[in-house]
Amino acid sequence: MELKIDLSGKKRKKNWIIGLGVYTSLFPVSQIIFSLVKKKPLYRSDWVFFGIWFLFGLIWLFIGFFGKAYILINSEIISLKTSVFDKKQFVNWNEINSINYNPISTEFKIEKTDGATQVINISNLDYELLLEIKKIVSCIAKEKNIQINI
Repeated sequence: MELKIDLSGKKRKKNWIIGLGVYTSLFPVSQIIFSLVKKKPLYRSDWVFFGIWFLFGLIWLFIGFFGKAYILINSEIISLKTSVFDKKQFVNWNEINSINYNPISTEFKIEKTDGATQVINISNLDYELLLEIKKIVSCIAKEKNIQINI
């Protein structure tokens, strides 16, 4: 069994973020050109403002083109990155001793074979996706004889 979902692949949302980045990057450039054409002086505060605005535009473009969010659960690994701003959460199945699911905080508490505990948070996902993740995790855990409490 495998669950592989690209959460950042929503074309419309990605295009909106790229458009925002283009607009935010080009706005200060157009204002500088406008000021040069009209022969208006640009002060230091203008350059700082335009620089910050331009950097925000570049960040939005970077997120739009390179930001990833995904779910990958297979017989080898559990790997989640629920948002382009979130950190990657992953664990190998051969390191897992037991899995407990907390429905209130919507997170998996994973006890590893070395005694460490890892928490995988899935609270910002849709309910249907939560159910699908729980189903896949419980099926693979049963196959691998891992104690699970869902």
